[in-house]
Amino acid sequence: MISVILAAYNTGLYLEQCLHSILRQSYSDIEVIVVNDASTDDTLAVGRQFEKSDKRVKVINLIVNKGVEKARMTGLDDAKGEYVMFVDSDDWLCGNDTLQIMHDKMVETNADYVEVMSQRVMDSWGLIKTKSSCPVYGLIKQPELFNDYYISFFGKNVLSVTMWGKLYKRSVLDKANVQPCGLKMGEDLYFNLKLFPHLNSIYIIDKIGYNYRFGGITTRYNPTLLPDLKKLFVIKDQLSKEQHYEAAFDYLRIELKNVLRSDICQRIIFNYGDKEDVLIKIKEELSDPLFQEVQKVRNTEGFLDDPFVKAMALKDADSIYNQCMALVKQQRWQRRKKKLVSYLLGFV
Repeated sequence: MISVILAAYNTGLYLEQCLHSILRQSYSDIEVIVVNDASTDDTLAVGRQFEKSDKRVKVINLIVNKGVEKARMTGLDDAKGEYVMFVDSDDWLCGNDTLQIMHDKMVETNADYVEVMSQRVMDSWGLIKTKSSCPVYGLIKQPELFNDYYISFFGKNVLSVTMWGKLYKRSVLDKANVQPCGLKMGEDLYFNLKLFPHLNSIYIIDKIGYNYRFGGITTRYNPTLLPDLKKLFVIKDQLSKEQHYEAAFDYLRIELKNVLRSDICQRIIFNYGDKEDVLIKIKEELSDPLFQEVQKVRNTEGFLDDPFVKAMALKDADSIYNQCMALVKQQRWQRRKKKLVSYLLGFV
């Protein structure tokens, strides 16, 4: 049996489509666990309707909001299937045979997880899509899996870092026993980061099987992004040392630089404080010893000569601000086009 776990928070508008896409699958030996994470809309009511009409659906109602991590783990604790799939409650599966294909491939190869490709859907009718791609398909075993692909979780985009779109062996999830990390950003990456050392093999299917609902254009600054990604750097750096994974060293530090630059640009774009406020924040971050790690990059030619990296070394807040402002102005037209597309899609 496959246990499909949906952590649902205020997705009443989309939950029906999500559940229909799962329940219509040709592979019917499933249980669908909807964990309502103290929603304030009609998410619970929609879930209860399906629970009444289909015995394969079970709703767990959380009175206090626990966040997606704990909601998923609550569902996992209740799951009875040999295999587990996480589906975000505002997304949906493609076609009617996705679960069957994933299950059959899991049985055939004995992989620890089987993954299908996804596509971002940008409009309410599902007409505007962007398909994902992967540089490798088929079965990947150890030691190649660890040596060549663990790097995906340390800043180099190779394999997917999401939890959705994958069918996991329950026994492997139990063995890894990944506990919630308390992050609001990067929790999917953290889960797979901790799971990966316990895998013997994975299988990637060259088939679009998952529709990811693109959330539109970001309209405000996210104050949790930088603190969470700094915490994630520390976690990843420690784990790379425990696993003796030297390949991650430079990628982690390059990513740390990019995280800081992105945060400053977002502050400027969304007017999160005036120039003086942003400069104060830059100085505050540059005084954090964590960002001195950026200067330790070893094997990337020209990286330490990058003007932004040089400014970080000199703790030159004005130079960093000016570089970010120039980048924001350069990308302004692109953002305006995206906003226009997002606005027009609202009428589709």
